[in-house]
Amino acid sequence: MEDNSSELSASIDQIIDQAEAMIFQRLPNLPCYRTSSTANMVIGTSEYTVPGARMIRQLQITNNNDVVYLDHRIDSYLKDYSPNSATTGIPRIYSTDKATTSGIILTVAPTPNATFAYEVDYIAPETGLSSANANNWIGDNAEAVLLPACLMETSAFLKAAETLNLYKAQFDEAVQLFQQEMNRNYISEYNGGI
Repeated sequence: MEDNSSELSASIDQIIDQAEAMIFQRLPNLPCYRTSSTANMVIGTSEYTVPGARMIRQLQITNNNDVVYLDHRIDSYLKDYSPNSATTGIPRIYSTDKATTSGIILTVAPTPNATFAYEVDYIAPETGLSSANANNWIGDNAEAVLLPACLMETSAFLKAAETLNLYKAQFDEAVQLFQQEMNRNYISEYNGGI
């Protein structure tokens, strides 16, 4: 960027954070954002927080060694299906009730009548690049997306309109190419049963 100001140097970590956030918003289905967690449901408790989650992909419980995938429904459907949260049973459906700074809160219905093991697959940003974390999936595998994103954010920081449009175009093209690559991977995954 041909700028060696102390203001820019002091803002580099924030610029990288913003670039990584922009990549997450544009490409949320990248493999690095897919994660899961497991825990046990509590008898009589219908709400569960998934820390750090931004989007829920699926929720499954284990009932007598059988894996049961819960159907995702909107809140109003859940309330119609099980209007009394004191009524317990084997959970069949869930809703993404609300998002908090801690993560997404799921509500299951009916309210569990046993301590079912559950696994939730979700989308969450990966740990960003920093002095404590010199590598991540985006930096190692999507540098063609990361670099123009960082340069675009830097151009915005420097109020350099002449380079902002250039790097935005490069970023948009890199995102489009990465989406095409990911589509090929997911089609292969679906068709190949991987």
